[in-house]
Amino acid sequence: MGSAVAVETQEIWTLSQLFRQRAIDEDQTPLVAFPRSRDGVIDFERLSGAALYRFINGGAKTLVERGFPVLRPDERIVVGVCSPTDLDYLVTIFALIKLGYIPMQISPRLAPRAMVDLLKLVQSPEEDKKETVLLCGESLPPEKLHSLRQNLKLHLLLTREEYDQDVEEVDVPNMIDAGRYDRQCIILHSSGSTGLPTPIDYSHRKLLAAAAYAQDATAFITLPFSHALGMMSYMQAFAKRRTMFAMSGHVPQTHVTVTAALTEAQPDIMWTVPYVLKLLAEQPAGVEALRRCRFVSSGGSRLPDDVGNFLTERGVHLGMQFGSTETGLLMSSAYRSREDKAWNYLRPPPHVVPYIRFELVDQGQYECVVLAGHKGKTMSNSDQPEPNSWRTGDLFEPHPQIPNAWKFVSRMDDRIALINGEKMLPLPFESRVKAHSLVREAVMFGIDREVPGLLLFRAVDAHTDGRRVSDEEFVDLIWPVVIEANSQAESFSQVMREMVVVVPETRECPMTDKNSIKRAQVYREFAKEIEAAYHVGLHGRSQSLRLSESALGDWIVDAVRSQGFAISDAYADFFSAGMDSLQATRLRSQILRNIDLGGHEEQCTTMIAFECGNARNLAERLCAIRTGIGHQKRQLHDTTMEMQALIAKYSRFSFIPPKIEENVKKSGSKVVVLTGATGFLGSHILAALIASKKVHKIYALIRPHHRVFNNAVASSQLAAALQDKGFAGLPLEKVICVHHDLTKADNLGIEPPHLYEALKEEATHIIHCAWAVNFTIALPAFEPQIAGLHNLLSLCMQSKNRVCLQFCSSIGVAQAIQGPVVIPSSAMPSLDTGGELGYAQSKLVGERIIESAVKNHGLSAMVLRIGQIVPGRRRGAKLWNPSEAIPLMIRAAMQGKGSIGSLPILCPGRDVCDWIEADTLADTVVQLAGLDAVEGYNADPCDGSSGRDRIFYNLVNPRAFSWKNDLLPALRDAGLVFEILSWQDWLDRLASSTDELSLNPSKKLLGFWTKQTQREGPLRFDTTVSEAASPAFRQSLRVLDGGFIEQIVDAWRRVV
Repeated sequence: MGSAVAVETQEIWTLSQLFRQRAIDEDQTPLVAFPRSRDGVIDFERLSGAALYRFINGGAKTLVERGFPVLRPDERIVVGVCSPTDLDYLVTIFALIKLGYIPMQISPRLAPRAMVDLLKLVQSPEEDKKETVLLCGESLPPEKLHSLRQNLKLHLLLTREEYDQDVEEVDVPNMIDAGRYDRQCIILHSSGSTGLPTPIDYSHRKLLAAAAYAQDATAFITLPFSHALGMMSYMQAFAKRRTMFAMSGHVPQTHVTVTAALTEAQPDIMWTVPYVLKLLAEQPAGVEALRRCRFVSSGGSRLPDDVGNFLTERGVHLGMQFGSTETGLLMSSAYRSREDKAWNYLRPPPHVVPYIRFELVDQGQYECVVLAGHKGKTMSNSDQPEPNSWRTGDLFEPHPQIPNAWKFVSRMDDRIALINGEKMLPLPFESRVKAHSLVREAVMFGIDREVPGLLLFRAVDAHTDGRRVSDEEFVDLIWPVVIEANSQAESFSQVMREMVVVVPETRECPMTDKNSIKRAQVYREFAKEIEAAYHVGLHGRSQSLRLSESALGDWIVDAVRSQGFAISDAYADFFSAGMDSLQATRLRSQILRNIDLGGHEEQCTTMIAFECGNARNLAERLCAIRTGIGHQKRQLHDTTMEMQALIAKYSRFSFIPPKIEENVKKSGSKVVVLTGATGFLGSHILAALIASKKVHKIYALIRPHHRVFNNAVASSQLAAALQDKGFAGLPLEKVICVHHDLTKADNLGIEPPHLYEALKEEATHIIHCAWAVNFTIALPAFEPQIAGLHNLLSLCMQSKNRVCLQFCSSIGVAQAIQGPVVIPSSAMPSLDTGGELGYAQSKLVGERIIESAVKNHGLSAMVLRIGQIVPGRRRGAKLWNPSEAIPLMIRAAMQGKGSIGSLPILCPGRDVCDWIEADTLADTVVQLAGLDAVEGYNADPCDGSSGRDRIFYNLVNPRAFSWKNDLLPALRDAGLVFEILSWQDWLDRLASSTDELSLNPSKKLLGFWTKQTQREGPLRFDTTVSEAASPAFRQSLRVLDGGFIEQIVDAWRRVV
């Protein structure tokens, strides 16, 4: 692309020229960072100017191939773009601009008819003869897409697979041309609060003007790129070469998601809206994340004084922004000193001061007027006080002491701005309702609130059948008209019945001489009634239902459907169904009004619907709040954030080859690195590898158990472990024992250095069995294990061979899922499926890291999701580890001191036993790696030619049996004498038994078993993929067959 040129030495005339310049800058500080995954929160991918321009150029080439040719300088074609903001969205916008098109950003919230009308409005006469084109994301609702197809030609947004490619520079004439400086570059639109949204043009000049007030700071943004403040904030980052961290538009903005993303980004500045600040103010973690920013900037609507003061008192440096799509940024309080606490008084920057006026309107209130000459102004609507002025219609009050500092008060045109930034014009709604004969006046309210409300002034003769109707009857009579008005209004401006306030006929509605409402005076005189409406309407209680978790889930589904969302069941995701923040707030208000929360209503947070995701999770959380364990549920969500942080941290690699596929060196002899060889499963895998003729060498990584440790000690430790597990005399000529510390990233703790280099040079496979098995420690204690996995993946990337890594995971990653359900051979749908066990959470984190390494870096890796293992039938000792949970439970029934002489009946969801024998499992692992030449299965999944790109394999015995109907009788047949009890009775008996652990070792797991959830139906793991891939697995026997249980019981008897 040429030599590096500093941007200051060359005039920038177009947006495409700016991005090309950023691609060749010597300073390649990342410009933008989006979550890697569509639903990601903290897995930020940081993109330099060179990377972003590469994507833009790849996107431009793809668009040309799709039928979007490079335009001549004299051609003008507008293309609509409609989607939540993510990397695909940005690349699509910038690729269109590169080719000469004018993208019009269209809010996904607009009705289809408004989208069509907007695009038709901005077309030139020449364009009218062509099809109008809209590029949109797959997230738009199907019914909206169907409606749009009737009038527009639809294309999907560019995808990562299309634009992430190295291609020749797309030749665009006059890309660097001063003549384009004042030409249309992009089109936004107004909110549409006064009718059809108004198109707003932005030239290259106006976009590049963002550099005038750009901050030399990293930033984090929750605003979409289609929002004027959002777009110009991005432009500041591009101008200053500072990273902009962005929330994915596909993720609901809740306290949990925003706090997690903000904490991960650690920006200097946060750009957001008041609604998000209110969410973060609800929890200390959110306040702390805000406090760490240099300043926090908010715009779009007014932040309530109480929220702003609350945050300011806790050390958050707030900076409000004021501007509009039509004017750009006009004023801010972000750049005042920290000693200046007047956060809600805005000041125009020096370059704006000459072009802004404040004209007195009434009683100390001034309208803001923008004059011609301001670079950000895109439109004019008045010739007063000067030609080509823009009268904003926004009213301000001056600060009593600080010069040229202004506090926003209200709008002149009666628009109501909700706290989430949505603006609505109340007059059409009020007119429809006021047409009813029983209504004297109707006045909407809702400034700085989450939802709107309605004051209904009763007509003097509001009677039926000659009698005065009650307020409740009055609302019943009026309500059909309100429903009709709601049907004509945007979802955010619809009024709930709970937010209707009836005003008696004895009270007057303040009116002007022209019979229009004095809105500000109404709000002052009826402030108590309005405040009461929000307290009672959103938080008051009409009834107090105490429902079971299942019944509560059904109630929530019905409540969501009543808002017009066709969710299929309690597992349907609210956000994916189209629910927005306002509707989530309404659902919360229904919950507070109707559901008994045991006096813990404060734990029902503003965005609890999005935090839980679906009706099933929400019901579970609400029941936990009512019973007083809401804190534990909040801890679970905090743990989810910890998991996200670990995934993000250990999915980043300092060494990333350009394309792993290009670095492959195929090797005929297989060299395996095995961790956990001294363990139960590891020793069986080692025996299977030694028996394989394909395997030439095995590096057994042994963890030190002594202060003095070397490779000779490692060999002795392995030999002792093999003897203990029934593998005495196993030939170890192929095995090289190496002590290790997997947490050491540079060499895995392997000494001497040449040994590590040899391992890295020779390895073709890694089988990672080593993991701390402890069901009592929390997730943070497993970070060394997670770091070790990360370092092994780094080794794969640095190897000259295409190294195949197998990660031994656990079916515990799915244990919190309520049955009956079949778990597929695929990724877990969320991070809460492992429940509260740190062990299961750590394995799930490992699975996500593996998945990221495969998809983002081209690694060859597998996740082996392993179930309960029993001793091998053909190889190894028959002693099932007496300290595991199931052996402890069964041994508690064996005769002797400390025995409780009983076994429980497990709940239906845990009755299925899909145990697998260790030798069968080991053979399966070796076959899946392509290390065992089996007839009909000779392909090596690691040589890049087999076509097997599976990541996940469920390894539980496909031939399961029943605990109650099969195992308990088999144990009695093996000679055990015991009583059969219900689960709770068995727990009670264990609790009352001796505390002497040497006599009653089962007692130590009482807490674990007490916490174990009871399932209504079983979890069944789909093993079709594993059976097709491994003959050993396909031919596995049922554990109960062949007298195997008797052999296991006999082995226990010899050690008891």
